[in-house]
Amino acid sequence: MQRSTIVHLFALAVLLTSCMKDQQEVAQEVGLLPSGCGADGARLEASVDGNGYCADMQLIATGSEGSVIVTGVDLAGNTLVIQFDELAVGEHAITEIGNGVLYMQLGLAYIVAPGTAGTLHITSHDTEAHRLMASFDVSLFNETNGVTRVVSGELDVIYTEQE
Repeated sequence: MQRSTIVHLFALAVLLTSCMKDQQEVAQEVGLLPSGCGADGARLEASVDGNGYCADMQLIATGSEGSVIVTGVDLAGNTLVIQFDELAVGEHAITEIGNGVLYMQLGLAYIVAPGTAGTLHITSHDTEAHRLMASFDVSLFNETNGVTRVVSGELDVIYTEQE
């Protein structure tokens, strides 16, 4: 094969690859997925080590007796769980024993390491409508491999009250 033919084929391959759209982008364009991350009252969006995370596969929020648990799953199956042990508007510590955060990626669990703390900032809590809005920032640790993940994000959920 001639050198110029190989160069042309390579250039064509690069052009075709650059024109292909991300699967999520295509699903958003045809209306299968929303164009942003969730909607008002149903959103959990975060950054995990600088990579975007959106609970666009499933988002569940349940509450009882002054606490709420929010569980989100993204399209890749990664799961983010945030437990609110305090629901007062303001800043609260995320620790290994209170206001916990769990991130699951490829079967590995990342948790708050002993002796470390993150920040949970509840910006709004409507007890009548069961709507909770908050932001969070925490470093999570995997005990098996020693890897740390920095997770920060925001949520806006309407939770179901459990008896």
